[in-house]
Amino acid sequence: MRSEDIHRGLDRRRFLKIGGAGLAGAVLLGTTGGRSLARAGRSLGAEFEAASRRHGVPKDLLLAMGYANTFWEMPPPATTDYEPGDLHGFGAYGVMGLYQNPSKDTLGRAAQLTGLTEEELKNDRAANVSGGAAVLADLQGKIRPDESEAWQEAVAEYGGIDLYARTVYETLREGVTATISTGETLKLPADQSVAAPRTVSTKAARRDYPYAYWRGAYGGNYTNAYREKSYPINRLVVHVVQGSAAAAINWFQDPRANVSAHYVVGRRGGVVQCVRHSDVAWHAGNWYYNTRSIGIEHEGWAGRRQTWTDRMYRASARLAAYCCRRHKIPVDRRHILEHRWVPGTDHYCPGRYFDYERYLRLIRRYK
Repeated sequence: MRSEDIHRGLDRRRFLKIGGAGLAGAVLLGTTGGRSLARAGRSLGAEFEAASRRHGVPKDLLLAMGYANTFWEMPPPATTDYEPGDLHGFGAYGVMGLYQNPSKDTLGRAAQLTGLTEEELKNDRAANVSGGAAVLADLQGKIRPDESEAWQEAVAEYGGIDLYARTVYETLREGVTATISTGETLKLPADQSVAAPRTVSTKAARRDYPYAYWRGAYGGNYTNAYREKSYPINRLVVHVVQGSAAAAINWFQDPRANVSAHYVVGRRGGVVQCVRHSDVAWHAGNWYYNTRSIGIEHEGWAGRRQTWTDRMYRASARLAAYCCRRHKIPVDRRHILEHRWVPGTDHYCPGRYFDYERYLRLIRRYK
């Protein structure tokens, strides 16, 4: 393994463990060529306002996208650098989740539109916000309405999947107030007049869990196994995406990813199935555990407490209870596993804010 890959992996694992002041330090120390780009005291709210004016995108829409992507935080680039075979290696950068991997390059598109370098867009928060706004405006075209609802198709294209647009517009509808790790408090007022776009599940007959949307992973990112005959399914493995649900689903559909999970659970309780139970998803980093488990990803970040909403806990626990009933999986610590407990893993996942005991109690209740 190359030395830069080792350091990137260390940075990614370290970021899984930090939050609060630690994340603020990571944001403020981002550099390009030794030059400090993120400056203390700069207001993220002002950066959204400036990007809105410059590119003609509604500010509230940009705020909703930023919150859906990273809870308005600016993760260091190494946390999600493109890396096939890594569940978190989908190559989405900054508050605005600009992609750069072999299948999608909105980061490069932002560089062309703004004249900023790719390193600036990765490391500098204001540049990242402006770059994301520029890409969204370009997708929308010359007519740029003041009403956020008129941007739904552009938002879906930006996120690479219709479910991303639904998450963004649900955030607009419900509103959010949060204090980010730099100490700034941002507020997105609720707007009940905003309607979330409809999401239509494709190939619904392929779903195992009747309450899930189906968004199938690329066939080369999992193993066709007919596990009813070859391997006993006797475990669940719990993960956190380190990003949005859309980022995970897009990554599983990328032919170069070499990773997948059976399910992705959103913070608002939506469930998406990507791999059938009968097939082996590549999620645990351990072939023995992959062959015998169902992998459940959760939208959000290991280092952020607000990842674990009540709706997410309950939706995931109902899904887990269904899997346990169907496959006769005992609800205990030997069979319901956090990813970090899998032998050989180097991931601190799903993180210290995941309430494992509450999760087990909910599974037993719904089972």
